[in-house]
Amino acid sequence: MDLNRSEISAAFGVSMPTIDEWRKKGCPCHQSGKKWVFTVHKVSDWLRARDIESSGTLDLGQERAKLTKLQAEKTTIELEQTRGNLIPFELVVETWQGHIANARAKLLGLPPKAAAQIEGAESYAEIEGILKDIVNEALDELATDGLPKEYSRSIETIAANLESAADADG
Repeated sequence: MDLNRSEISAAFGVSMPTIDEWRKKGCPCHQSGKKWVFTVHKVSDWLRARDIESSGTLDLGQERAKLTKLQAEKTTIELEQTRGNLIPFELVVETWQGHIANARAKLLGLPPKAAAQIEGAESYAEIEGILKDIVNEALDELATDGLPKEYSRSIETIAANLESAADADG
């Protein structure tokens, strides 16, 4: 992702003059019109290589701080999962894909099922009743959330939190 000078300075927590100094010292970037464009991973790699060249090793304190921050983020995510406020992304994607496939199958199955039952119908009201019954049957089958039981509590907690937030904004 390409960032301009101000965006890259914010991403690395440094001033714009520092970015200009980095550019003069060989920081990877290119000009697009009148603006300088940077890529986060290229700048990060350049800084790391520059630190290694100047000191022969990485800054141990800085690396420990990064590790501590990442461990804290991991712990926070695990705690939120335990509290029921988060569910794994992969599970959400898998479940959603299952819902879409199931809905597709149900919708494609409606016409032949309806045709067979409507064929003998004698009135508009009877046809409408048959169609409503078929649609409601399909909707009832699709109503399950498809998530494993251990995540049901998580979904209920998330829904309650969202309702509370909506009521508070309300």
